[in-house]
Amino acid sequence: MRNLTFKAACRNLYELSRRGKLALLVHARPDGDCIGSAYATAVLLEAIGCRAHVVCADPLPARLRFIAENAKQDGSITLDTIPEEFQPGKVTAVALDIAASTQLGCLEGKYDIALSFDHHARSTAFSDRYLSADASATGEIVWRIAREWMRMGYIDAIPEGVAPAIYAAISSDTGCFRYSNVTPATHRTAAQLIALIPSHADIDRLLFETKTPGRLAAEKAALDLLTFAASGKIAVCSISLEQISEHNLAGEDLDALIDIARSVAGVEIAFSIREEAKNHFRISARSNSTADVSALCAHFGGGGHVKAAGCTISASTIESARELLIERAEKLIS
Repeated sequence: MRNLTFKAACRNLYELSRRGKLALLVHARPDGDCIGSAYATAVLLEAIGCRAHVVCADPLPARLRFIAENAKQDGSITLDTIPEEFQPGKVTAVALDIAASTQLGCLEGKYDIALSFDHHARSTAFSDRYLSADASATGEIVWRIAREWMRMGYIDAIPEGVAPAIYAAISSDTGCFRYSNVTPATHRTAAQLIALIPSHADIDRLLFETKTPGRLAAEKAALDLLTFAASGKIAVCSISLEQISEHNLAGEDLDALIDIARSVAGVEIAFSIREEAKNHFRISARSNSTADVSALCAHFGGGGHVKAAGCTISASTIESARELLIERAEKLIS
C-alpha cells in the first residue's frame, strides 16, 4: 500500500480505466460528499470509455438522489441492484471518501480495491491511495483530477454532469461553505464550478433547505431528547430503537440529530447517539471549539476530522454509551 503523489494517482486512475470497467466504492450511510465524488468520477471514467458503477452497502438517501440525476446516472447503488459484472470478484474497485475499510460496512473485504482517494486526516490505508487532508471534501480532489486529466490530454473538456456533482459534494461537506474546513482554494474551486452549472442555488436548496416530513419529525424528536453536561458545554442527543420506531423515522432522517445538538449556544462538543442494534450505538461527534473529536472517536475505533468525526460504541444501554462519551469529552473541554 503506497501513498501516491497527486500526479501518480491521476495516472493510476487512468491506467485502471483501461480495464474497461471499475466499481466505485463509497462508505456505508452515504453522504453528499461520497455520492457527489463517486458520480462525478463515474462521468469522468465513462467519458474515456470506462464503464463505472457506484457501489454502497446502504441505499442512496432519497434527498441525495438528485446528485445522481444531475450526473445523468441511474442512482442504483443498493446491493440488490449491482449488475452482475460489477459484483465482488468480477471487477477492480476504486474507493472514494473512505477513511478506513470498516466504513465499507458489509462490503469490507469483498472487493479488490486498487486505489483510493480521501481527505480525512485520521485515516487508515487499505490500498494504494492519494490523501489530501487540506481538501475540504473528496469532491475537491475529484475536481483536481478532472483538471489534471485535461492537462494530461486524457479528456478535452470537463464532461457534462461532473461540475454539479462535485459542487454538491463540496457544499455538503462544508455545510454550504460555513465550516472550518473551507479554505481559499475551496472558494476558488466553487467559483470554477458555479461557472459551469445552471444554478448552484438549487443544489444548495435541495441539500440544506428541503426537508421531508420524516426529517422534521426527527428534528422535533431531537429537541425533546437533548441533554447537556459540563455546564452546557457538551450536548448529546440520544435516540433508541424504540424511539425510532415510535416516531417512524428512516435512517436518513436521523442526520438531523447532530445538527440540533451542535447548534445550541455555548456548546463546545456535540454528540448524537443512535441505537442500531441491541448494545450497539452509532456516534456522530462535532466540535465548535479547538477540541479534536477525531481523537476522541479514535479512542473508540472511529475517526474523521478534527471538527467532525464518528465511531461505534458497544455498551449495555444508551445511557452507558452517553456516559462513556461525556467522560472522554470532559477531558477536552477548554
